[in-house]
Amino acid sequence: MSTPPTVNETGGERIGEVISKRYRISALLGEGGMGAVYLAEHMHMKKRFALKLLHPAMAGNEEVIERFRREAEAAAHLDHPNVVAATDFGQTDDGSFFLVLEYIDGTSLREVIEGGPMPAARALHIVRQIALGLGRAHDAGIVHRDLKPENVMLVRKEDDADFVKVLDFGVARIEPQAEREGSDQPLTRLGTVVGTPAYMAPEQALGEKVTPRSDLYALGIVLYELLTGKHPFDGDPMAMLSLHLVAPVPAMAVRAPGVVVPPAVEALVRRLLEKDAAARPASGRELVDATYAAALDSGVALPAAAPPSEPMRVARAPSSPDLPTAKPSETLDTKTESAPAVTPRAEALERYRALAKRVLARAGAELDPLVTQIAAALKLPRRTVIAVAVGFPLVVLVLAFAAVTLVAARPAALTAPGGVVASASASASAERKVAPSPALRSAAAKGPAALEALADEFPEDPAVLRELAFAYDGAGRTSDALRVIRRQVDAGVPVPRELVRVVMRAASKFETADDAFSLLETKLGADGIDALLELSESKDIPPATRAAAASSLTKPAVRANATGATAFLLDLTTASGCEAKREVLVRAGAQADGRALPALNALKNTRGCGRRGKQDCNRCLRGDDTLDRALTAAREAH
Repeated sequence: MSTPPTVNETGGERIGEVISKRYRISALLGEGGMGAVYLAEHMHMKKRFALKLLHPAMAGNEEVIERFRREAEAAAHLDHPNVVAATDFGQTDDGSFFLVLEYIDGTSLREVIEGGPMPAARALHIVRQIALGLGRAHDAGIVHRDLKPENVMLVRKEDDADFVKVLDFGVARIEPQAEREGSDQPLTRLGTVVGTPAYMAPEQALGEKVTPRSDLYALGIVLYELLTGKHPFDGDPMAMLSLHLVAPVPAMAVRAPGVVVPPAVEALVRRLLEKDAAARPASGRELVDATYAAALDSGVALPAAAPPSEPMRVARAPSSPDLPTAKPSETLDTKTESAPAVTPRAEALERYRALAKRVLARAGAELDPLVTQIAAALKLPRRTVIAVAVGFPLVVLVLAFAAVTLVAARPAALTAPGGVVASASASASAERKVAPSPALRSAAAKGPAALEALADEFPEDPAVLRELAFAYDGAGRTSDALRVIRRQVDAGVPVPRELVRVVMRAASKFETADDAFSLLETKLGADGIDALLELSESKDIPPATRAAAASSLTKPAVRANATGATAFLLDLTTASGCEAKREVLVRAGAQADGRALPALNALKNTRGCGRRGKQDCNRCLRGDDTLDRALTAAREAH
């Protein structure tokens, strides 16, 4: 029920109207052809809600009404902290249908993406929350079908500024119980294409049956955008449908030059974007586990997820910052007293063991000295320590955390032949004092001052130093960030690529350029040389910075740190004359990578020299297949 609108029935003129005798409209949040979304206040509860209201003219449109009902039904069945909750649904006196939703005061994920690429840790943190919300929907037989950045909001919740809310299930596919049990009468006819072309899975673009894997394909596109700032494809809606069907997903470095994404994270995106739905993760739960595995493989520390809201009661396994929190299916049905958890505790713990064992297996030889030290300290046989680890998941988690610390912290120079870390390095890593993860998360949320205090207490913890450098950079204290990065290098701690990019940005600032170039030239090894090469070629930085980077690359002491592939590219671009270039090309099979392709392709040009530029500058390359073999080698390494 509603009071009559004061002026007309649409848009901002409904402000002040009371819907169903209890929702007073106070502001227009957005409007479209079918209706509008308003900020409304419950007159008795004094609580704000988002109220979706269809235009009266839509009352006779069965398709629109069905979509509206579907959104209401989907939201009503989803009780999950990462999904926007629906609280009411009805019809006004003038025939308009309305839907009352939880009001979200946050930022659209689309706005965040428009701000540019984000670090892998933040992107994975956002995506795992979306996966948790989708997983709950999928368990209820609901496929979103229109997941995109516009339908995800980020809000602040406790210490988490990136808490996810998934919204707009207006085109969701809701399976009746009979269909989930094997009936052949689906709710949506096959051949109906519903959704946004830029985010449609191949099977969805063909009008075939959508499944949870279709939503995860869309989430793969979103993750690609978060990491690169760009959609993997360009084109109009019809072109997008074709590209999803047949086009290979471009490498992130090609789509967004200069953006560095950990290989394990890019591999996860490619798995999500497989054309064959069967090759993608099967569920949101499986994707959550995959995000943790990718983070562990990449040495990325994920923020802890905020605890779920009531009335959810979650059966949790022993907590660890590097292992999954409870999945949506691990909840108790609050409508039935003493109802058992959907997923038994034993199964949950087994998943923890499996993930931890993957870490232990990857750590391999790095873990062996640690087990030996533990056995010696406890005066127990090594086999007893291993048996206890297998039997008690908490021990597994301790060992897994220690293994990750060893792998992440060991200096590359101390790695013995065959990949076995020298015992002195393993011992030093095991003895390094590490800040408790809750303390680190709390300090990172508070800012540089709290991290400084933590760094004084744990001066050798690479995770604390890394977060402190990021905090300084985020606060505009670039000189301090460089000081901490230098401190990491001097302590023998590897500098992650995200911090190398901090140094690269500092190289373009007058007040920090000298310190930045000193780090790139002398302290950061091969990563520093690759960064200098990128700076020398970038068109997005001041010309003086490009020139300074190019000058650095001419110094023999600097070039000595280059990898074979970087040395090949530098030698090729500086070689003077055709014969000198030919001498470089013969090394392509062993050294060239994809970065050399533009320079190699340029050598195929048969003009540019002589009078009026009509003569071939590289005639010595036309008599055999040296250039072709170099191009093939670079493509294969790309």
